[in-house]
Amino acid sequence: MANWKEVAQQFDFYLRLRTFPIALRLFESTDAMEKVPKIRKLTWKATLCQLLTIARTFGWTVGATQEEFISPYCPSVLGFCPPPEKSFDGTMMHEIWFATQKDAQKHQRSLRRIPPGKFKAVAISPLFQERIEPDMIIIYGTPAQMIRLIAGIQWEDYERLQFFSVGETACTDYIGECFHSQKPSLTIPCFGERRFGGVQEEELVMAIPPGWVDKILKGLDATQKSGIRYPIPYYGCQVDPRAGMPPKYLEVWQSSER
Repeated sequence: MANWKEVAQQFDFYLRLRTFPIALRLFESTDAMEKVPKIRKLTWKATLCQLLTIARTFGWTVGATQEEFISPYCPSVLGFCPPPEKSFDGTMMHEIWFATQKDAQKHQRSLRRIPPGKFKAVAISPLFQERIEPDMIIIYGTPAQMIRLIAGIQWEDYERLQFFSVGETACTDYIGECFHSQKPSLTIPCFGERRFGGVQEEELVMAIPPGWVDKILKGLDATQKSGIRYPIPYYGCQVDPRAGMPPKYLEVWQSSER
């Protein structure tokens, strides 16, 4: 197992997060999940977003199988079961989120669920506790913190990042997308995650594959040294901006004017 406590501390140092970075791990058996140290199972039927918020705010390690969720809908995102028929055929969300049942069907077919059949249980835990080896790391933050994180991702081996939004069921845009693409996946948390998971108005969420962590931390450190830091200091909208810019910008502009 990597030194996830140190990784969590570095994310906190560079991003000054309000809640804990969390680790999510999928298990092929309930018994394996239940062996995680100090794992808790909820005493009520839950949603996936409630589990994420409990881990990142309370600092608890929580686990669930299909039976702990209020319906097959949330566990279908994690691959514990196929999506319920009434959601997949558009009946459930028609006239609530979408004008026609056909639109609701298109929405459901666009969701990046983890394929059913392999996994039976999940554990979600604060990363610093090192109780599980993560399949992905999930970070909630403000847009300013996320653009700082993106700068770390893009520092080396640059690529134009693409992110997605299915609207409702946004957990598929970071958990499912990260699982399939094995790339960092950022999205806007949906209405349900804010209503039941307590996600704040200003929060975004990103899932990160463990294999990207070293690259991201290296980029965060390099951009920190170049002056790209969080919190981002405001320079002012009624002053000459040149003194607040990196000296290299000015050198390049001045040399081009000669």
